[in-house]
Amino acid sequence: MINEILLADDEATFRETFAKVLREEGIAVTDVSNGTDAIDAVMKRPYAIAILDIQMPGADGIKVLREIMKVRPETRVIMITAYGTVEMAVEAIRLGACDYVMKPVIFDEMLAKLRQQLRYLDLEEENQELKRELGSQFSIEQIVGRTQSMQQVFEMIRKVARTKSNILITGESGTGKELVARAIHSLGSRNGKRFVAVNCGAIPENLLESELFGHKKGSFTSAHEDKKGLFETAGGGTLFLDEIGQMPISCQAKLLRAVEDKQILPVGSTEPIATDLRFVAATNRDLLDEIREERFREDLYYRMNVVGIHLPPLRDRKEDIPLLVNHFIKKYNAEMSKQCTGVSDETMRMLMSYEWKGNVREMQNVIERAVIFAEDDIIRVSDIGFVGSGATAVSQGNDVLYDAVKAYEKEHIRQVLNKYDWNKAEAAKALKVGLSSLYRKIDELEIDPCEHRRKGQRQSA
Repeated sequence: MINEILLADDEATFRETFAKVLREEGIAVTDVSNGTDAIDAVMKRPYAIAILDIQMPGADGIKVLREIMKVRPETRVIMITAYGTVEMAVEAIRLGACDYVMKPVIFDEMLAKLRQQLRYLDLEEENQELKRELGSQFSIEQIVGRTQSMQQVFEMIRKVARTKSNILITGESGTGKELVARAIHSLGSRNGKRFVAVNCGAIPENLLESELFGHKKGSFTSAHEDKKGLFETAGGGTLFLDEIGQMPISCQAKLLRAVEDKQILPVGSTEPIATDLRFVAATNRDLLDEIREERFREDLYYRMNVVGIHLPPLRDRKEDIPLLVNHFIKKYNAEMSKQCTGVSDETMRMLMSYEWKGNVREMQNVIERAVIFAEDDIIRVSDIGFVGSGATAVSQGNDVLYDAVKAYEKEHIRQVLNKYDWNKAEAAKALKVGLSSLYRKIDELEIDPCEHRRKGQRQSA
């Protein structure tokens, strides 16, 4: 959550002294002396709370408030008013301010109001996250498959969902381990609580303990305030430890203690905190091999693997490919307002014969791209393969479908970005994808924006 405060007041003594008080309380603050600078500040970045004097040079507090409500409506605004401007303060409340204080300002009173607003923002963020979580629950029906191996997975999910047992989900990357974890949470007694996922291999070793268990202010150099860990954030729900096989051995003992004792000790604290969580872990590694290599604790393995669920790779359940293809076509039809009804026979034969090293995740990416480029209601080989002179050059030498699709996709996105002079909003509209999806693709495909600038420099030279 953003917790920086904007303080705008032309009275230098008050502004500078109160800004110092805030910083001593561990609250980040930007202080400005006039309304014009306050408007500039909110245009550049969001603030959790804005404290505005009603009477300021450049632009008065009411004008600044109006601008904040236009561009940062989530910001909580507190007005500072003198006796003669109380009516203006009431007008500010009508326009969207949440509170006002009278001059002379009493620091303790103002700090109490700020803490109240910060608590409000914390609760609002928690409620929004919980609503998003509940609104996008993953039911077992969203896991696609009718082969015997998948039916066994479904049966395991139904049996273990209502238990408290720890679960270890194994399988190659892209097989849908998180989907299974979310289905277990959704069908269990904790489905009204949070599902919190953490990738144990993506967090640096020196930060993982703090991320999991939290820390106290001052416990290390950058610990400027108390922080809740993911154990606390999960709050009686499910903690999904993805890629647990990549967790550093130094953190595994602390995790084992937390799981067994049902309490955690934040970094820098001497007071343990009780926890009540359901643990679901996942890995694409053979943990028994990791144990033999002394990279994974045997006691932690048996603690997490009370119930094991193994997801088969897509190449071992090819009968499910037509079901998955139709499932993803429906998904991206809805997201992109397209009307694809299926794939041609030739396309289906190609999809059925492909090895799918990236499993279901790879198929999802391929179908997403195919729906984007499909010219009519049937997806053809050309929609998954390559068309156009620019793309043909990229695809040469790429016999593997996944590599070739990525190469074409990278070239096509680069061409569209260049066409719109790297205006990402316009390029996203042309590609018929969301702006966030375009940013993700640029990062995922390693499209270099500097290449465009270097080309322009060469042309101008």
